[in-house]
Amino acid sequence: MLNRRSILAGLGGVALTGTLRPARALGGSPAGLDLGNRRDLLTALARMRGAIDERLCIGYVVGARYAVPVHKAIPMMGILAGTFSQYRRISADAFESRALEIAYFTDLETGKLLEKWKNPVTGATVDVPLTRMGPSRVILTADGLTVPKLSGEAAGLQLKHIFQPPVSVGDDVWITEQINIDGPTGPRPFVYNELSTYHARRSDLADPRLATVPTQVQYQSLITYRSWMGFGDTPGHTLARGAGTRAATIADLPPYYVELTRRLHPDVLKDPLALLATAP
Repeated sequence: MLNRRSILAGLGGVALTGTLRPARALGGSPAGLDLGNRRDLLTALARMRGAIDERLCIGYVVGARYAVPVHKAIPMMGILAGTFSQYRRISADAFESRALEIAYFTDLETGKLLEKWKNPVTGATVDVPLTRMGPSRVILTADGLTVPKLSGEAAGLQLKHIFQPPVSVGDDVWITEQINIDGPTGPRPFVYNELSTYHARRSDLADPRLATVPTQVQYQSLITYRSWMGFGDTPGHTLARGAGTRAATIADLPPYYVELTRRLHPDVLKDPLALLATAP
């Protein structure tokens, strides 16, 4: 896929989560949690998006994408996406994240992989590409995510990533990350907007023994039509919604996702950490 998609593998909020086991506190206050403190917030973000002890982190999202040619959302296809990631603290104020995402578009009725698809707006029948994004490397701080180096087609993109202020009610904490990417102007400019909201328990985030915490994610995006979708000059955009959670091991991913990945991307299941190590 395009280099810009590799960027999104590291930035996207498709359940970058890990498994649970005790670990020493790496930053933040062991006596409690102050999300107004930048280092506490950074550690909370790393625990919700991944883990602070460099383990393999696995998560998935199930959802759907819709076409919006004018004002009506028309169902297009299902989304089945999984992310493999690893986090490493590189300073008191930053983590390095390496991520790889494998995603599939599925038939809305059968749930099976789409290889050819009939556009419900234009009637065009098109080939559906496989989506493999990364491995990519990004830097996580309390302010957001940055890409150390943009190259190739990605060098022309304008990228903005922020974390919105945390919302805390009782033992519930929600943090939303916002991604906005604009591509070069042209007959079909590339525009990508994403909101991913992570939910965890405050009591878990305040526990210094936990390297990662149980996290749920809600995903929404608004993206321009892609050239392969067969929209031609039809005005409009697509939007997507999804929900995701962690998978403690590869075997805990949705069975059909594992089946497809074993057939189409066997190297990912064989040694995901080795693949992440190759991120530029």
